[in-house]
Amino acid sequence: MIARFVATAVLIMAMPAAAASDPAAVVSDFNSALVAAMQNAKGTPLGARVTKLAPLVKSTHDLPGMTRLITGPAWSTTSAADRAALTDAFSRHSVLTYAINFATFDGEKFTVVPKVDMRGSDALVRGAIVAKDGTTTLNYRLHQVDGSWRIVDVFADGVSQIAVQRAEFAATIARGGAAALAAKLNAADEAKLRRL
Repeated sequence: MIARFVATAVLIMAMPAAAASDPAAVVSDFNSALVAAMQNAKGTPLGARVTKLAPLVKSTHDLPGMTRLITGPAWSTTSAADRAALTDAFSRHSVLTYAINFATFDGEKFTVVPKVDMRGSDALVRGAIVAKDGTTTLNYRLHQVDGSWRIVDVFADGVSQIAVQRAEFAATIARGGAAALAAKLNAADEAKLRRL
């Protein structure tokens, strides 16, 4: 158990330097660290799993860019303070979602196609998660942030997670803007942390 915990920590800490210049390596190393975290999740409280996963997700995802995309046109009229608050809330929500969705390990395996498809300045990395009950394609869109590749969207069986979240959050943003969405995410995530 101690060895596996150390392996998880090493993967999380080493990944940004090892993979920053290669989009496929960013995804592959992220997936490897996620599997290691899954293997160590049993018996670990949700809050502790969130704490462990936060550096991994923040170092491999463009969370500010993702926040802007899920907010949509309202972002341009959102104050700097509300943008920062929503980015913090969405970042925490994203880490929590990974911690909940990848809380157990039953032999799952991630695959990544080494050949990267370039779409303008974006990179598309194709892959999948193979589980006992079937395979889900997981394709990742990445772009560069300060010279390093960062995940900005994940397509699960062809469905953009950014598009899903943007549709899910649209009504809240329309009613109360970024501040309302930040408050909603924070309240929902606090409830999950208390319950799970």
